[in-house]
Amino acid sequence: MNVELLAAPLKKILEAELALGNSIQEVSDWQPKCQLLIVLKRSFNRRYELEKDVEFAELDICHYWKAEYRYRDGLQCLVCLGNG
Repeated sequence: MNVELLAAPLKKILEAELALGNSIQEVSDWQPKCQLLIVLKRSFNRRYELEKDVEFAELDICHYWKAEYRYRDGLQCLVCLGNG
């Protein structure tokens, strides 16, 4: 999986998170729909403005992740774990 394929709206969030000290734990897919899943090690540092085709959900499910930004109804996802 290639992080460079991340859609521009999610890439902005990812770059902001990396600049604030968060880091990528995993890059994969999440079947059946998500073609690119990027998991951040820590919680998002803040809420980001939602651009076109981006949704935010706070799940807080211990078996998966705490929150996610979904692009085009889950075609790509940027998610965070609940650590930190």
